[in-house]
Amino acid sequence: MHAFFRHLPRALAACVLALALLVLAAGVRAADGPMELAGIRLGATVDALAGKLVSPVVDRSPQRPSIGVVAVAPLPGYRSGYVDVGLCAKPGRIVRIKMNYADDSLAFFNKLMTALKQRYGEPREWRGNAFGTLRTWKWGLRAANGEPVSLILMHYEGEDGAFTDGNSIRIAATSMVREEELCRAAEKKASGAGGSAHLAVDAEALGLDWFLPH
Repeated sequence: MHAFFRHLPRALAACVLALALLVLAAGVRAADGPMELAGIRLGATVDALAGKLVSPVVDRSPQRPSIGVVAVAPLPGYRSGYVDVGLCAKPGRIVRIKMNYADDSLAFFNKLMTALKQRYGEPREWRGNAFGTLRTWKWGLRAANGEPVSLILMHYEGEDGAFTDGNSIRIAATSMVREEELCRAAEKKASGAGGSAHLAVDAEALGLDWFLPH
């Protein structure tokens, strides 16, 4: 190989080498996006996984009325977890899985981060804060069946109840989530409930103090 490059003009040799590296890189790609976490598979039904869930009863999420929430039964190595399931397009279909690890240390988070980078490549998005209390990385992937999958790894150590303490991981079939949202929106429109129930009031007339906690 070295003898081959010695007999080529420098510019041509550089081009040939670059092409060879591109071919090698193309043969090494990240793994397909994940569809399963903790033995639970995206797209599966609540009934099919009843033994892995605390209860088949579905509670509607107040933030996402098209989605229901079911807790995951206790599993080794995990503190807790839940699945989001569709309530409209395909009732009972699992569209999102979130698991909270028993080990809440930053060292464990770093190990997970390293392993995920090796498997799926560099994440697409950073959602942490400047204080270091929230570290969130997001991958936008595609499963072997073509399904777009969102993967989020998070570490949090603070006092904001909006975030889960410790280490957590979440995968979501984004097209399935969207399908449920569109179905719910169509239902609301058909029933005439699509309009906003909030009163149109001038915020300045209310005064800023109205919007602050007391």
